[in-house]
Amino acid sequence: MVSSTSNSNLVAVTTPSWKEQGYIPARYVICGLTFLGLMFNYMLRVNINFSIVAMVKSKDQFNHENATIVNEDVCGFGQLEQIKKEYEGDFEWDEWTQAQVTGSFYWGYVWTQIPGGRIAELFGASHVFSISLALAAIFNLLIPVAAKNSYLALIVVRVLLGLAEGTTYPAVQGLFACWAPPQERSWLLTIAHIGAKFAILITYPISAALIKSWDWEATFYVPAIACLVWCVIWWLVVTSNPNDFRWITEVEQNYIAQSVGNTFTSRDKSSVPPPPLPLRSIVTSLPFWAIVVGGMGGSVGFFTLLTYLPLYMKTMLQYDMKSNATYSGLPYLGFMILSLFIGFVGDKLRQKKHIKTTTLRKLSQTIAHCGPALCMICVTFLACDKTSTLVLFFIAVTCQGGEISGWIVNSLDLAPNFAGTLMGIANAAATTGGWLAPLIVGALLNNQQTFEQWRKVFYIVASIYAADSIFYIIFASGEVQKWNYQKGKDEEDVPKTHGENNDAHELQAMD
Repeated sequence: MVSSTSNSNLVAVTTPSWKEQGYIPARYVICGLTFLGLMFNYMLRVNINFSIVAMVKSKDQFNHENATIVNEDVCGFGQLEQIKKEYEGDFEWDEWTQAQVTGSFYWGYVWTQIPGGRIAELFGASHVFSISLALAAIFNLLIPVAAKNSYLALIVVRVLLGLAEGTTYPAVQGLFACWAPPQERSWLLTIAHIGAKFAILITYPISAALIKSWDWEATFYVPAIACLVWCVIWWLVVTSNPNDFRWITEVEQNYIAQSVGNTFTSRDKSSVPPPPLPLRSIVTSLPFWAIVVGGMGGSVGFFTLLTYLPLYMKTMLQYDMKSNATYSGLPYLGFMILSLFIGFVGDKLRQKKHIKTTTLRKLSQTIAHCGPALCMICVTFLACDKTSTLVLFFIAVTCQGGEISGWIVNSLDLAPNFAGTLMGIANAAATTGGWLAPLIVGALLNNQQTFEQWRKVFYIVASIYAADSIFYIIFASGEVQKWNYQKGKDEEDVPKTHGENNDAHELQAMD
């Protein structure tokens, strides 16, 4: 491998062969376990999105006085009575109450994003990630007891669950700032992040099977116990820094070190003081605000489909529980495939200098947000056309897969030294969609769930998608920002390495 001895001209790091890296590179082990961690992270938060349709009493779901007005089979599907019987539940909650239950997770989630990112940078991302998920699993075990007590008790537990999980995504960003070579970031981050979408793909069918076989309580117990098992494996295997990983080859360790460069996250924190956080530079950075706006807009659309697609399938298209679970979760298979494709092809094109990082980020984000916006507008013209509606929902969710190579990975481009903090701020802002979407939908649909009201939901979401796409296209960047190069106390200026320029193979240090 080649490294530079000059501060002015730095040569790209050559990727070692699979054989030199022990055939299974350590960074891919980390990536695989992070995939599973984010899978459990999402299972523990979204299981209620499907379970709640079985938790709520059907007499309220189909009663003119108390809740959803869908007594008449306006489309002539002939499934209304079967749906009423199959979805019989325990609780008398109207749509507004259900919106508070599902959205309350994000009331807690928002508060631990920013401190979580900074804590991960300072004390080790792997510890923050695993402890957060262990706490989340414990809170998930308490959900059935809380729900049977009152919906207010359930909301409290959901808020605590959100507080626990708020640190997970900033921790992952901090972890990969240390483990992921810049030329592999889109690909490795995509593999890890699609764990969340894989969770949606399998959680809905698993939840339906558990509800059929046992009861809705099992949809919370089973994933929580499985997550605790994963936590034990993580604690035994994963480290925040490649230098501490016991099974990494020397070749791979050197490759990561030379690629990632002299970022604070890759150094020994016991001997090197942390660099100061350039807060003023961050809050005045338009490329960073592009990430924030892109995340906020995307979250409204993402959480609208994630939370309310099962409800739309149930009440408007009148699918039985098994079909609902399948059709609500299946679009996330498309999400996974597209995100993997964009991540892999995008990194290959960047390595061959066929596309700039900035261009890749903007293109990915446009696909992720303009695609669903167009699909939602088209859905408003379909109403009772089940097949066409399902196809459009599939395309909409599939297009969202571009987000991972868009705003989600973008903070690593701008400032690897502060990637956890940037992700914490951006994801905290993106959390807006988690609580805003349920409130908007709950207010529009409360006691009047009709196609006309659903059209209003889709128009609002499509408009938000379009607005944030325009902002991102204008202001986003894939270049490392000058404020990334902050010195800690008693540190000298450090030379740039291959990891600190995202587009070039032959790099020059900053003047």
